[in-house]
Amino acid sequence: MIVTVTPNPALDITYAVPFVALGDSHRVASVSERAGGKGLNVAAVLSSMGHPTVAVAPAGGTDIDLFRSDLAARRVPHRLVPSPCPTRRSVAVVEASGRATLFNEPGVGQSQRVWDRVIDEVAALAPQASVLTVSGSFPPGTDAELVRRLVRLAHEAGLRVVLDVSGVHLSRVLALGPDLVKPNRVEAAQTLTGLGRGEVPSVPGAARALVAAGARAAVISDGTNGLVLAHDDVLLRAYLPRPLSGNPTGAGDALTAALAADLDEIGDLPRGVQEWTAVLRRGVAWSAAAVLQPVAGSVDPADVDRLLAAVEIEELRP
Repeated sequence: MIVTVTPNPALDITYAVPFVALGDSHRVASVSERAGGKGLNVAAVLSSMGHPTVAVAPAGGTDIDLFRSDLAARRVPHRLVPSPCPTRRSVAVVEASGRATLFNEPGVGQSQRVWDRVIDEVAALAPQASVLTVSGSFPPGTDAELVRRLVRLAHEAGLRVVLDVSGVHLSRVLALGPDLVKPNRVEAAQTLTGLGRGEVPSVPGAARALVAAGARAAVISDGTNGLVLAHDDVLLRAYLPRPLSGNPTGAGDALTAALAADLDEIGDLPRGVQEWTAVLRRGVAWSAAAVLQPVAGSVDPADVDRLLAAVEIEELRP
């Protein structure tokens, strides 16, 4: 089972419009609202692909019933921690071309009592789990020790850890040896700059630098350029030769879900080029399948099956 933690969930609102013209009024073709935030999206994708999961997140008291109802309707098992803080809103305006414009509220800082209850929920689930993911942003003022506590708890319970976090929440946890970190290209560069590693000239160089800083493996996503993996002496790039048109807002969460699912099945990180090739092929296929969906947190297994054969893998030189 995979436990996903979302420190800063949001009510995701998606507007579909023909196009965006700055300064103009727009007629919305369709609108959707659902419980969102990166970790909840990860859990939703895992559920849709048939992998056991439980989503853990704080939720504001006025929104918690809406979150529970939406997650239950999508058959996403969850443990929501009631919070006195209002849940933030995240608005995605998606044009017919697939271009998405996002407006993300920062959220409101949680009390230590709420974080302690989140930790307690993860601890209660740990005996039945094999992987923990922590994904997304953090409310302003959140101590970086939160992620360190989660990683320590997971490793003491024998769980593998996948982190899709950035900034100080990533840089301060690397020394604890998280199993897999998954920033995007910009987040990786910012993290390494914060660690005093200087300018990193390439995405492969950044992936290797994150491993040198303590992560067991690093996957860096780079938009339509695909992703790069560094683990031991394996350095691979995985990509689609023809990028898809659609809504990219949930692609990274689907990638995290795919990576966590493989760690859950294997029991540890893959070893060698052949095992990693299979894992990265699935990761790109899940991520690309998410682009074809109108909202984040969804994939169609039929799309995944169709896209697997199109993924290309390139072995890079250190």
